[in-house]
Amino acid sequence: MSKLGKIFYLLAALSFVSAVVIRLLIGGWVPFLWICIALSIGFFGGAIWNDRLFYRDFFGMKTTKQGLSMGALICLVMGFLIAVNFIAVRKYKVFDFSSAQQNTLSAQSIQLLKSLNADLQVFYFYQKGAEGVEENRRAFIELLKKYQDQSSFVKLEFIDVNERPDLTEKYGVNKGNGVVFVDYKGRKNQIQKIDEQELTSALVKVTREKDKLVYFTVGHGEKNLEDLRETGGIGAFKGLLEGNRYTVKTVSLSEKGEVPADADVLCVVGPVQAFLEPEIKAIEAYLRKGGSLVLSLEQKSHHNLLPLLSELGVEAKEEYLVNFVDTQVGRAVNPQATTGIQFSPTHQITKPFEKNLFTVFRLPMPLAQTAHAPEGLAIDPLVKTSDKTMSYKDTSFKTAGTIGTYTVAMAVKGRFAGADPKAPEFSAVVFGDADFISNQLLYQNLNRDLVLNTVAFLAKEENLISITPKEIGITKMQMSETAFYVFIFGFIILLPLALLIAGGTLWIRRRHA
Repeated sequence: MSKLGKIFYLLAALSFVSAVVIRLLIGGWVPFLWICIALSIGFFGGAIWNDRLFYRDFFGMKTTKQGLSMGALICLVMGFLIAVNFIAVRKYKVFDFSSAQQNTLSAQSIQLLKSLNADLQVFYFYQKGAEGVEENRRAFIELLKKYQDQSSFVKLEFIDVNERPDLTEKYGVNKGNGVVFVDYKGRKNQIQKIDEQELTSALVKVTREKDKLVYFTVGHGEKNLEDLRETGGIGAFKGLLEGNRYTVKTVSLSEKGEVPADADVLCVVGPVQAFLEPEIKAIEAYLRKGGSLVLSLEQKSHHNLLPLLSELGVEAKEEYLVNFVDTQVGRAVNPQATTGIQFSPTHQITKPFEKNLFTVFRLPMPLAQTAHAPEGLAIDPLVKTSDKTMSYKDTSFKTAGTIGTYTVAMAVKGRFAGADPKAPEFSAVVFGDADFISNQLLYQNLNRDLVLNTVAFLAKEENLISITPKEIGITKMQMSETAFYVFIFGFIILLPLALLIAGGTLWIRRRHA
């Protein structure tokens, strides 16, 4: 390359740099810049023309052609890799090989996400410098990424409570460490913790267009629906229902004479006084129309509902169920907690429940299907106790009954006796205990999920049935004593020693070859 050609290249580079610097300084395009661009192109062309013979000889050389071929191949490979990565970022597939499918959303979550037709806004409120805020943010991003992979409508926005007081006030955020709200078409819901169960439940709540009405009977000493302080009240249960966007009301059947026509679910929880005959007739008329009923009863209470249970094909025995443990000093019973550990694997209420989970009741009474249940009814035992359960006639626990497994919750579906053949089928769930819904026991293990799933099923909102958190499976490797010694001596000692000897032998032979 000639000296003049190098000067031309230098002037071309200076002209181009001058155009860029002037453009940045001025902050806009001016006609003068065309002169710099033209000079740069002119000098570049002059350099090539001045050394045209040199370039002709250079590109005619065999080594140059081979180098250009290799360069073209490298460019093609780089272009292919860039294209593959670009496509992989836009459209990719995740394969989950974990035994519990920990990294995959449930079918329920995916179905809900595919039904979205507007933006689902997810607001994460935080405060800079708060303890654990960065760890919580990373965990939430990882969770929400699974939802965004299924739907482009899912939008995430992080909001510092100190920078956006308008949104903080709008959503009623009073703390800044990981408060999350889901907003869909103006309907919003707050999630309590970062997991798929809570987020999908919130998604179901905000996508529901109409609130369901749940009525509780009053006037028979039922559990107090407004009591949040006493252990026996069910105010916490009412709060849960309202948090799931149910409208909770009370009804006095003795005054009204019938179950309200807009009732999606009727709940009878822990009555201790007798229902009058007209009230029972009102409940029966409601079931004939295809209503949904929750009966949560205590043993030896004069509620006068046992005949109604018989019409549902369910028999309640006036006994107390307790778990027992055999110890060295004798058999010990625990009257405070009777666990239900066996769940119906086919019914929608308990189907999500996995093994090693349980519900907690307090002295429930056993339920069973009557010997002559009405025809056409589908009766399903929902919850059963363990085989270490004993029945007692009274709470003195002196006269023991039979040891075995007992049913404490049953689901019934079908047409009520005397109903019009064209009428829809009724649904009912009977519990042999009312304390498991109380403020004291509601959040014990699976109690909350059991009762919320029951209401969701009866309200014909199967999508709101809780997702049980997935358990991480543990793979155990058990070895016999012989296999253990073979592993230690064969793989830990002999194999590394053999590789070391082989490597040393090859090194010596190659050195003296």
